[in-house]
Amino acid sequence: MGAMIPEEGQTVECKESLSQWRDIVETCAAFASAQGGRVYIGVRDDGTVIGVQVGKGTLEDLSNKIAQNTSPKVVPTVATLTENGKAVVTVEVPEHSTKPVYAFEKPLRRSGRSNQVLSPGEAAEMYLQSRGRTWDYTVMVESVIRDLDMGRVTHFVERARAARRLEVNLDTPAEQVLHQLKLIRSGKPTVAGVLLFGLSPAQFLPQATVRCARFKGETEGTFLDMQVIEAGIIEQVEAVMEFARRNLRMAVKIEGALERTEQWEYPLEAVREAVVNAVCHRDYASAASVQVRIFDDRLEVWNPGGLPPELSVKDLRVSHQSIPRNKLIADAFFLIGYVEQFGTGTQRMISQLRQAGFPEPEFESREHFFRVVFRKKIRLEERFAGMGLNDRQVRALQQVSDKERITLAVYAQLLGMPKRTLQRDLQELVKKGVLVKRGTAKATWYEVKE
Repeated sequence: MGAMIPEEGQTVECKESLSQWRDIVETCAAFASAQGGRVYIGVRDDGTVIGVQVGKGTLEDLSNKIAQNTSPKVVPTVATLTENGKAVVTVEVPEHSTKPVYAFEKPLRRSGRSNQVLSPGEAAEMYLQSRGRTWDYTVMVESVIRDLDMGRVTHFVERARAARRLEVNLDTPAEQVLHQLKLIRSGKPTVAGVLLFGLSPAQFLPQATVRCARFKGETEGTFLDMQVIEAGIIEQVEAVMEFARRNLRMAVKIEGALERTEQWEYPLEAVREAVVNAVCHRDYASAASVQVRIFDDRLEVWNPGGLPPELSVKDLRVSHQSIPRNKLIADAFFLIGYVEQFGTGTQRMISQLRQAGFPEPEFESREHFFRVVFRKKIRLEERFAGMGLNDRQVRALQQVSDKERITLAVYAQLLGMPKRTLQRDLQELVKKGVLVKRGTAKATWYEVKE
């Protein structure tokens, strides 16, 4: 591209001709629904400047077409610049305070180099967010206050006082607490109020469930266990973790001096983090449910609704902004210590898996769902089970699994036994094709044989 025209992307679009005015109008609406942007007219997609004819009234006519076909109205700054001796029309679009912006009755949002048409649910969610609210703030008009469990509200206050030192007295009336937390408005529960404290949330929001399944093998063919959880969303988290503990195995790990300890197939803290995120940040306007799927080789947590446009999957692995889809629910979860509200949940999940020696979680975000996948750690001692290994050799394999290699000196330090016995152990592992010997006589080590 020319020196003055940046590459097409999130905030830049190039058009060859003013005859493409309908596409230009849609791009302006998409920019206004995001962070704004600029359209260059008279430039090919590959950056070649071909220029346009600009006559009297050209700029005013284009500005009027944009304003007349967008809602809420977009009023851009239309101007010209000269590039390589040719005229290029520029359309500068500011971010609109009310979103989404419609063009030709379609709600649009810029996503990368394309204009995305929003679904009705996405459009409604964006509108609420632009007004400083989220969908869970909506009043549930068909419900009444007596549909809420006031005993659970009192228990919530007890937990919040312990976890975050919530400055609410235990004798404060439950209804007053609900008002304070914005879970009641105009004498009616909000969506968040029903989800958090409803006697029967599924009566009003049938999709507000978690479907858990344990499958045989690595596909969804045969169920070994299944449960549909319809409780309030705070209780849903605990119920899902109970299902997970029921369907995950405990693995035996041998520490120093042959001391046996047990650990779960997956770090439960990381699984819990994924479940909390799914329940807290799911799209409750969607008819789909949160799903937890356990297979022989992996555990998956699905929730309706992808990441907000401001975040990418790559962002989840580094420090990033917290952008809750359901702010009232996120606030309540924060008060009882379920979330931190600093965008650190996914990083904690990654750290917990790393510390336990597991592969990092896989994140996938699509338009209508978000998925976290935990892969099972196949330890060497499991891989070579059934080969008649003694406890000492299992401990050697654990060391190789953790550190990728072992030396006779390290082996002896771990077990505190004569080197002659341990040398025979290692030689036997080499004969069985489990380990391979590397290095020289003065610097020998053993690693797994691929």
